[in-house]
Amino acid sequence: MFKKLYDFFSSVKLAIFLLLTLAITSIVGTIIEQQQDPEKYLMEYGQTTYKILKFLGFTDVYHSWWYIALLTLLGVNLIVCSIKRLPKIWKVAMEPRKTFSPGQEKSLRISSSITLQAKLQEVKEKLIEALKAKRYKVEVSKEEESEVHIFADKNVYARFGVYIVHLGVLIVLIGGLITAIFGYRGYMNLAEGTMSNLVSFFSGPKVIELPFYVKCNKFTIDFYPSGMPKAYISDLSIIENGKEVLRREIKVNDPLKYKGVYFYQASYGRGEAFLKIKDKSSERIVGVAFGQPIKLAPKTYLRIVSLDGRTMNIGIEFIKDGEIREGVIKPFIFYQVPGTDKVFAMVDFKPVFYTGLQVAKDPGTWVVWVGSTIMIIGLVVAFFIPHRRVWARIEKKGEDKVRLVIGGLSSKGSEGLAQELEEVLGVLKSSYCKNTPKEEEL
Repeated sequence: MFKKLYDFFSSVKLAIFLLLTLAITSIVGTIIEQQQDPEKYLMEYGQTTYKILKFLGFTDVYHSWWYIALLTLLGVNLIVCSIKRLPKIWKVAMEPRKTFSPGQEKSLRISSSITLQAKLQEVKEKLIEALKAKRYKVEVSKEEESEVHIFADKNVYARFGVYIVHLGVLIVLIGGLITAIFGYRGYMNLAEGTMSNLVSFFSGPKVIELPFYVKCNKFTIDFYPSGMPKAYISDLSIIENGKEVLRREIKVNDPLKYKGVYFYQASYGRGEAFLKIKDKSSERIVGVAFGQPIKLAPKTYLRIVSLDGRTMNIGIEFIKDGEIREGVIKPFIFYQVPGTDKVFAMVDFKPVFYTGLQVAKDPGTWVVWVGSTIMIIGLVVAFFIPHRRVWARIEKKGEDKVRLVIGGLSSKGSEGLAQELEEVLGVLKSSYCKNTPKEEEL
């Protein structure tokens, strides 16, 4: 059973399937706007299509359970594939053959043989020096009175370039999972002079509470003569522990950022309601923009969504324990908050503009950037840095005469290795080969 699971998760076919599926779903997530107001989906797709899209999770692809499952499966597949193939690559990279037996040069793509008028020890030292000048790590693998074997390699880490890429991809996946699980996108509607710490999700009843408040000091909107909006600017303050800690103006594509949360200028609307909320010991009047929730009790929120100018009926959404109940109330009539001693009533309304803010938190962004950087480094290592190995055998042919046989392998770019060996041989020729026959190619 374990072997079957191991083979399944180490399958390249599984990796290709997961990558294709993620690519297709990402395209869907690009075509279909994500986390928008249900009314927008209803207007664009109709009720039946919207229900299908919502059921499949296509209105919030990147936070859907199946997208998170696909990312997790791809991560597991990547880890298991890497573990399965690591021993073989490790052996190739870290346990090479270091001696250069007679005849083995014929199995190498690049090899040369040359006879030198010099002592064996002199050629050995000169060859080691020339290889080190080319940044090779050199060792004498075998040394006898009549024969010396030298092994040299460089960029052995290039063999693990694919694992650097895998690590980068894995970190990117972790960043995506962090965002999918802990990130969010929502909205806040704030009239001038009001503040709130409540963020509503674009789809669904979820409301989250920020650890600080956002206050709209001023909202400015300009229109073209045609009535189309020309520009809208919000003057916002961050209020934490009752004190203003940050204030700045935001425009479209120029957000405010605080503690990893971004506030974008996204829309505008008209309508501010004033609610009187009271219990046995206190009462207060609170102004709130249409569409912005107000907290009445733990996990209990009220959102005013419409006002009928003819009947003065007020459309509301009552959110409790993650469930929405729609209803209609009348002004100046107090309504009981279920499960509490609080009552509320709408006591005033002003047709003023409010700013619509898109609120986004993406805690996995920096993780994705780190993973992407590592992945790019891995790709450079894997595709552009060759692992090169050189073997040399120096054979004593007389009192002051030796034969050097040298060859090498390169994981990529054999021409570069050939050039290096030619330069190494050039050093030896200039020192010991003034009247020696021309180098032979094996």
